[in-house]
Amino acid sequence: MRSILSLLFLLFSVYGFPQIAEYVYRTPGDSTYNCYLTVKPETGILRGLVVRDYTSLPDLSKKSPYQWQELLLEKGLMVLYTCTTEDFPELFFTDNGPSLMDEMIEEVLVKYSIPRNNIFVGGISASGTRALRYTQYCLEGKSKFGHHVKAAFVVDSPLDMERFYLSATQNRDHFKDGMLWEAHHMKPYFEKHFNGTSKERPEQYRSASVYSWNSENGGNAKHFSRLPLLIYHEPDMDWWINERGAHYFDINSFDLAGFTNQLRLLGNNQVELITTTGKGFDREGNRKCHSWTIVDESYLANWLTGYIE
Repeated sequence: MRSILSLLFLLFSVYGFPQIAEYVYRTPGDSTYNCYLTVKPETGILRGLVVRDYTSLPDLSKKSPYQWQELLLEKGLMVLYTCTTEDFPELFFTDNGPSLMDEMIEEVLVKYSIPRNNIFVGGISASGTRALRYTQYCLEGKSKFGHHVKAAFVVDSPLDMERFYLSATQNRDHFKDGMLWEAHHMKPYFEKHFNGTSKERPEQYRSASVYSWNSENGGNAKHFSRLPLLIYHEPDMDWWINERGAHYFDINSFDLAGFTNQLRLLGNNQVELITTTGKGFDREGNRKCHSWTIVDESYLANWLTGYIE
Protein backbone atom coordinates (compact mmCIF):
# COMPACT_ATOMS: atom_id res chain seq x y z
CA MET A 1 0.00 0.00 0.00
CA ARG A 2 1.38 3.39 -0.95
CA SER A 3 1.28 6.26 1.51
CA ILE A 4 -1.74 8.54 1.43
CA LEU A 5 0.13 11.45 2.94
CA SER A 6 3.83 11.93 3.48
CA LEU A 7 6.16 14.69 4.54
CA LEU A 8 9.69 14.76 3.14
CA PHE A 9 12.48 16.93 4.43
CA LEU A 10 16.26 17.12 4.77
CA LEU A 11 18.02 17.18 8.13
CA PHE A 12 21.49 18.70 8.25
CA SER A 13 22.14 21.16 11.03
CA VAL A 14 20.22 19.41 13.81
CA TYR A 15 22.03 16.08 13.61
CA GLY A 16 25.19 16.87 11.65
CA PHE A 17 25.17 13.73 9.50
CA PRO A 18 23.40 14.38 6.14
CA GLN A 19 20.18 12.38 6.10
CA ILE A 20 16.69 12.33 4.63
CA ALA A 21 13.59 11.60 6.68
CA GLU A 22 10.06 10.86 5.53
CA TYR A 23 6.90 10.51 7.61
CA VAL A 24 4.31 8.27 5.97
CA TYR A 25 0.69 8.20 7.16
CA ARG A 26 -1.14 5.25 5.65
CA THR A 27 -4.53 6.31 7.06
CA PRO A 28 -5.63 9.79 5.91
CA GLY A 29 -5.56 12.31 8.74
CA ASP A 30 -4.22 9.87 11.34
CA SER A 31 -0.68 10.35 12.66
CA THR A 32 -1.12 8.08 15.69
CA TYR A 33 -1.41 4.64 14.09
CA ASN A 34 -0.67 2.77 10.87
CA CYS A 35 2.19 5.09 10.05
CA TYR A 36 5.97 5.04 9.85
CA LEU A 37 9.07 7.15 9.59
CA THR A 38 12.11 6.37 7.44
CA VAL A 39 15.53 7.93 7.95
CA LYS A 40 18.28 7.25 5.46
CA PRO A 41 21.71 8.61 4.57
CA GLU A 42 21.52 11.36 1.97
CA THR A 43 23.93 9.49 -0.32
CA GLY A 44 25.23 5.99 -0.78
CA ILE A 45 23.82 2.52 -1.33
CA LEU A 46 21.55 1.21 1.39
CA ARG A 47 22.98 -1.99 2.86
CA GLY A 48 20.09 -2.96 5.13
CA LEU A 49 17.13 -1.93 7.26
CA VAL A 50 16.86 -1.54 11.06
CA VAL A 51 13.28 -1.50 12.37
CA ARG A 52 11.99 -0.23 15.71
CA ASP A 53 8.28 -0.17 16.57
CA TYR A 54 7.22 2.87 18.62
CA THR A 55 4.01 3.79 20.44
CA SER A 56 4.23 7.13 18.64
CA LEU A 57 6.65 8.27 15.95
CA PRO A 58 9.61 10.33 17.20
CA ASP A 59 9.81 14.05 16.49
CA LEU A 60 13.08 14.46 14.62
CA SER A 61 12.98 18.24 14.97
CA LYS A 62 14.07 17.67 18.58
CA LYS A 63 17.67 16.60 19.03
CA SER A 64 18.07 13.25 20.72
CA PRO A 65 20.78 12.62 23.32
CA TYR A 66 21.36 9.21 21.74
CA GLN A 67 23.63 8.46 18.78
CA TRP A 68 22.57 4.99 17.63
CA GLN A 69 20.59 6.30 14.63
CA GLU A 70 23.50 8.34 13.26
CA LEU A 71 25.91 5.46 13.83
CA LEU A 72 23.69 3.18 11.73
CA LEU A 73 23.24 5.76 8.98
CA GLU A 74 27.01 6.17 8.73
CA LYS A 75 27.23 2.43 8.09
CA GLY A 76 24.75 2.60 5.23
CA LEU A 77 21.67 1.33 7.07
CA MET A 78 18.20 2.84 6.85
CA VAL A 79 16.26 3.24 10.11
CA LEU A 80 12.53 2.53 10.02
CA TYR A 81 10.25 3.57 12.90
CA THR A 82 6.84 1.93 12.73
CA CYS A 83 3.66 2.60 14.68
CA THR A 84 1.48 -0.50 14.59
CA THR A 85 -0.93 0.02 17.47
CA GLU A 86 -2.99 2.49 19.46
CA ASP A 87 -2.90 0.18 22.47
CA PHE A 88 -0.44 0.69 25.35
CA PRO A 89 1.52 -1.36 26.02
CA GLU A 90 1.15 -3.44 22.87
CA LEU A 91 2.98 -6.75 23.23
CA PHE A 92 1.79 -8.43 20.00
CA PHE A 93 -0.47 -11.02 21.63
CA THR A 94 -2.04 -11.62 18.19
CA ASP A 95 -0.74 -11.51 14.61
CA ASN A 96 -2.43 -8.17 13.85
CA GLY A 97 0.55 -6.05 14.83
CA PRO A 98 3.20 -8.23 13.15
CA SER A 99 1.09 -8.38 9.98
CA LEU A 100 0.89 -4.57 9.82
CA MET A 101 4.61 -4.22 10.49
CA ASP A 102 5.21 -6.78 7.75
CA GLU A 103 3.35 -4.58 5.24
CA MET A 104 5.28 -1.47 6.22
CA ILE A 105 8.62 -3.23 5.92
CA GLU A 106 7.68 -4.50 2.48
CA GLU A 107 6.73 -0.99 1.31
CA VAL A 108 10.08 0.36 2.43
CA LEU A 109 12.14 -2.51 1.00
CA VAL A 110 10.51 -2.06 -2.39
CA LYS A 111 10.61 1.75 -2.46
CA TYR A 112 14.29 1.99 -1.53
CA SER A 113 15.58 -1.26 -3.09
CA ILE A 114 17.00 -2.47 0.23
CA PRO A 115 18.51 -5.99 0.33
CA ARG A 116 15.87 -8.34 1.71
CA ASN A 117 18.43 -10.48 3.48
CA ASN A 118 19.51 -7.62 5.76
CA ILE A 119 16.46 -6.88 7.93
CA PHE A 120 17.19 -6.15 11.60
CA VAL A 121 14.71 -5.42 14.40
CA GLY A 122 14.97 -4.34 18.00
CA GLY A 123 13.87 -2.04 20.78
CA ILE A 124 13.64 -1.30 24.46
CA SER A 125 10.97 -2.58 26.85
CA ALA A 126 7.67 -3.43 25.08
CA SER A 127 9.19 -2.32 21.77
CA GLY A 128 11.80 -5.03 22.15
CA THR A 129 9.10 -7.57 22.95
CA ARG A 130 7.30 -6.60 19.75
CA ALA A 131 10.55 -6.93 17.81
CA LEU A 132 10.98 -10.52 18.94
CA ARG A 133 7.32 -11.36 18.38
CA TYR A 134 7.64 -10.05 14.82
CA THR A 135 10.80 -12.12 14.43
CA GLN A 136 8.89 -15.16 15.64
CA TYR A 137 6.09 -14.34 13.20
CA CYS A 138 8.62 -14.51 10.37
CA LEU A 139 10.37 -17.62 11.70
CA GLU A 140 7.02 -19.42 11.76
CA GLY A 141 6.63 -18.65 8.04
CA LYS A 142 3.74 -16.22 8.51
CA SER A 143 5.21 -13.26 6.60
CA LYS A 144 3.24 -12.98 3.38
CA PHE A 145 6.30 -11.41 1.77
CA GLY A 146 8.70 -14.08 2.97
CA HIS A 147 10.58 -11.72 5.28
CA HIS A 148 13.23 -13.09 7.61
CA VAL A 149 14.98 -11.16 10.38
CA LYS A 150 18.78 -11.36 10.13
CA ALA A 151 19.48 -10.41 13.77
CA ALA A 152 17.63 -8.76 16.65
CA PHE A 153 18.43 -6.73 19.76
CA VAL A 154 16.40 -6.11 22.91
CA VAL A 155 16.91 -3.82 25.89
CA ASP A 156 15.27 -4.82 29.18
CA SER A 157 12.17 -6.29 27.56
CA PRO A 158 9.51 -8.53 29.18
CA LEU A 159 9.32 -11.89 27.40
CA ASP A 160 7.25 -14.16 29.67
CA MET A 161 3.66 -12.95 29.98
CA GLU A 162 2.77 -15.49 32.66
CA ARG A 163 5.68 -14.36 34.84
CA PHE A 164 4.79 -10.73 34.16
CA TYR A 165 1.17 -11.28 35.20
CA LEU A 166 2.06 -13.22 38.35
CA SER A 167 4.50 -10.51 39.39
CA ALA A 168 1.93 -7.77 38.83
CA THR A 169 -0.76 -9.58 40.83
CA GLN A 170 1.17 -11.31 43.62
CA ASN A 171 3.88 -8.77 44.44
CA ARG A 172 2.42 -5.37 43.61
CA ASP A 173 1.72 -4.46 47.25
CA HIS A 174 5.48 -4.08 47.68
CA PHE A 175 6.09 -2.03 44.51
CA LYS A 176 6.95 1.66 44.34
CA ASP A 177 6.69 4.41 41.74
CA GLY A 178 6.61 3.19 38.12
CA MET A 179 6.50 -0.48 39.07
CA LEU A 180 3.36 0.10 41.14
CA TRP A 181 1.59 2.00 38.35
CA GLU A 182 2.56 -0.66 35.82
CA ALA A 183 1.30 -3.50 38.01
CA HIS A 184 -2.10 -1.88 38.50
CA HIS A 185 -2.33 -1.20 34.76
CA MET A 186 -1.17 -4.63 33.59
CA LYS A 187 -3.49 -6.83 35.67
CA PRO A 188 -6.73 -5.79 33.90
CA TYR A 189 -4.84 -5.44 30.62
CA PHE A 190 -3.75 -9.09 30.71
CA GLU A 191 -7.11 -10.39 31.91
CA LYS A 192 -8.89 -8.54 29.12
CA HIS A 193 -6.61 -9.77 26.34
CA PHE A 194 -6.36 -13.36 27.57
CA ASN A 195 -9.96 -13.53 28.78
CA GLY A 196 -8.89 -14.59 32.24
CA THR A 197 -6.02 -14.99 34.70
CA SER A 198 -2.83 -16.94 34.04
CA LYS A 199 -4.19 -19.72 36.25
CA GLU A 200 -7.39 -19.89 34.21
CA ARG A 201 -5.72 -19.52 30.78
CA PRO A 202 -2.10 -20.68 31.16
CA GLU A 203 -1.68 -21.83 27.57
CA GLN A 204 -2.87 -18.50 26.17
CA TYR A 205 -0.32 -16.63 28.28
CA ARG A 206 2.47 -19.01 27.30
CA SER A 207 1.69 -19.06 23.58
CA ALA A 208 1.79 -15.24 23.54
CA SER A 209 5.23 -15.22 25.19
CA VAL A 210 8.60 -15.13 23.45
CA TYR A 211 9.92 -17.26 26.30
CA SER A 212 8.09 -19.27 28.97
CA TRP A 213 9.91 -20.56 32.04
CA ASN A 214 6.96 -22.90 32.69
CA SER A 215 7.08 -24.54 29.24
CA GLU A 216 9.29 -27.29 27.88
CA ASN A 217 12.34 -25.86 26.06
CA GLY A 218 11.17 -22.36 26.94
CA GLY A 219 8.02 -22.52 24.82
CA ASN A 220 8.43 -20.26 21.80
CA ALA A 221 12.13 -19.88 22.57
CA LYS A 222 12.68 -22.88 20.29
CA HIS A 223 12.04 -20.65 17.26
CA PHE A 224 15.10 -18.54 18.08
CA SER A 225 17.66 -21.34 18.27
CA ARG A 226 19.61 -20.01 15.26
CA LEU A 227 18.96 -16.28 15.42
CA PRO A 228 21.76 -13.85 16.36
CA LEU A 229 20.56 -11.89 19.39
CA LEU A 230 22.02 -9.05 21.44
CA ILE A 231 20.37 -8.53 24.83
CA TYR A 232 20.95 -5.72 27.35
CA HIS A 233 19.80 -5.54 30.97
CA GLU A 234 20.88 -3.97 34.26
CA PRO A 235 19.83 -6.13 37.23
CA ASP A 236 21.10 -3.78 39.94
CA MET A 237 19.18 -5.42 42.77
CA ASP A 238 20.06 -2.75 45.33
CA TRP A 239 18.34 -0.20 43.10
CA TRP A 240 15.40 -2.41 42.17
CA ILE A 241 14.73 -3.32 45.81
CA ASN A 242 15.23 0.13 47.31
CA GLU A 243 13.69 2.25 44.56
CA ARG A 244 11.02 -0.04 43.09
CA GLY A 245 10.31 -2.61 45.83
CA ALA A 246 11.00 -5.43 43.36
CA HIS A 247 12.95 -8.65 43.61
CA TYR A 248 14.51 -10.63 40.77
CA PHE A 249 11.29 -12.41 39.73
CA ASP A 250 9.66 -9.00 39.18
CA ILE A 251 12.17 -7.57 36.70
CA ASN A 252 12.68 -8.36 33.04
CA SER A 253 16.15 -9.74 33.77
CA PHE A 254 14.40 -12.90 34.98
CA ASP A 255 13.07 -13.48 31.46
CA LEU A 256 16.19 -12.34 29.63
CA ALA A 257 18.61 -14.51 31.61
CA GLY A 258 16.31 -17.52 31.31
CA PHE A 259 15.81 -16.93 27.59
CA THR A 260 19.56 -16.64 27.00
CA ASN A 261 20.31 -19.80 28.94
CA GLN A 262 17.56 -21.72 27.14
CA LEU A 263 18.83 -20.63 23.72
CA ARG A 264 22.33 -21.77 24.57
CA LEU A 265 20.95 -25.12 25.68
CA LEU A 266 19.23 -25.29 22.28
CA GLY A 267 22.59 -24.71 20.57
CA ASN A 268 22.40 -20.98 19.82
CA ASN A 269 25.96 -19.68 20.19
CA GLN A 270 25.04 -16.31 18.65
CA VAL A 271 23.09 -14.95 21.61
CA GLU A 272 24.89 -12.40 23.77
CA LEU A 273 23.56 -11.19 27.12
CA ILE A 274 25.21 -7.96 28.25
CA THR A 275 24.76 -7.24 31.96
CA THR A 276 25.57 -3.64 32.85
CA THR A 277 26.24 -1.93 36.18
CA GLY A 278 25.66 1.73 37.00
CA LYS A 279 24.79 2.78 33.44
CA GLY A 280 21.03 3.29 33.68
CA PHE A 281 19.81 6.91 33.89
CA ASP A 282 16.81 8.81 32.57
CA ARG A 283 17.07 11.94 30.40
CA GLU A 284 17.19 14.16 33.47
CA GLY A 285 20.16 12.25 34.85
CA ASN A 286 18.25 10.35 37.53
CA ARG A 287 19.22 6.76 38.26
CA LYS A 288 16.99 4.34 36.34
CA CYS A 289 18.02 0.82 35.33
CA HIS A 290 15.23 0.53 32.77
CA SER A 291 16.81 2.95 30.31
CA TRP A 292 18.38 3.11 26.85
CA THR A 293 21.55 4.49 28.45
CA ILE A 294 22.61 0.94 29.37
CA VAL A 295 23.25 0.32 25.66
CA ASP A 296 26.75 0.69 24.22
CA GLU A 297 25.55 2.29 20.99
CA SER A 298 28.83 1.89 19.10
CA TYR A 299 28.96 -1.78 20.01
CA LEU A 300 25.33 -2.22 18.92
CA ALA A 301 25.99 -0.57 15.53
CA ASN A 302 29.09 -2.69 14.94
CA TRP A 303 27.30 -5.85 16.07
CA LEU A 304 24.44 -5.28 13.62
CA THR A 305 26.66 -4.46 10.66
CA GLY A 306 28.73 -7.54 11.40
CA TYR A 307 25.77 -9.59 10.14
CA ILE A 308 25.30 -7.72 6.85
CA GLU A 309 25.78 -9.92 3.80
